[in-house]
Amino acid sequence: MNKHFSRQRTICFLGLFLLFMIIFTGFSTYTQAKADETVRLNVTEAAIAKDGVFRLRVYNAPKNSKIIYRSSDTSVAYVDNRGYITGISNGECIVTATVVVNGTPSDTLKCSVTIGPAAISIKLTKSEIVLGIGMKKTLKTIISPLNTVEKPVFYSSDKDIASVTTIGRVRAKGVGETEIFAFLLNGESAECKVYVLDEDDYKKYTETGTLVGIIEGYSETDDDGKEDIDNSQITDEGDTTEADDVTPTEEPTKEPTPTSVKEAESTEKETK
Repeated sequence: MNKHFSRQRTICFLGLFLLFMIIFTGFSTYTQAKADETVRLNVTEAAIAKDGVFRLRVYNAPKNSKIIYRSSDTSVAYVDNRGYITGISNGECIVTATVVVNGTPSDTLKCSVTIGPAAISIKLTKSEIVLGIGMKKTLKTIISPLNTVEKPVFYSSDKDIASVTTIGRVRAKGVGETEIFAFLLNGESAECKVYVLDEDDYKKYTETGTLVGIIEGYSETDDDGKEDIDNSQITDEGDTTEADDVTPTEEPTKEPTPTSVKEAESTEKETK
């Protein structure tokens, strides 16, 4: 009798334990999912050059929803029904993105927009850098005029060797040579040669201060403008999105800005 009672008690205890785990796990999963599904913009502030274009995106909008974009001052910045903001004249304004579900606004998100002078010229402070695999280095730019709000677009000619983020942070990924370019809206550009070495070659480079004898065909005259050896290039700082992942692939359309929810046409839903 005691053995039977003990077995029942054990089964009951295990059942309660499993029920508790299911409830706890379910609650945790639900909480995480809710946090991840927050409706938000890709940015809350944007500085755009006059005649420049930037795309505002809404993440985690409900299914079958409409997104209505509106500029508080269309003489400063125009936004089309896909979220492409075009700089019209120097100044500041607010671009709102209203999420409409079944004809009713559910969320209104705001982005502060500053429109300023476009850049005229750009230079990189280094014409080449040398990195070991896994190392990171941020390229510094000199852009004229100094009061421009334009940010250059960075591009790597070989992302398998070295990738680059939107702020010019280069990440060495594989042994080889590549070029990093920084472009302006007017077509002006600057470039930096990137050499990525394996562990042994990078150690040799730090000891000798030259790539002669390490890179085939590299001569002493190529050392002009070379990056000074700096072990602080190794960093664990987080990356931002790679530049070619955020470059708009479509041109904005010039359509009238909606003046009310009823006048807004259905727009594409943005998902993360």
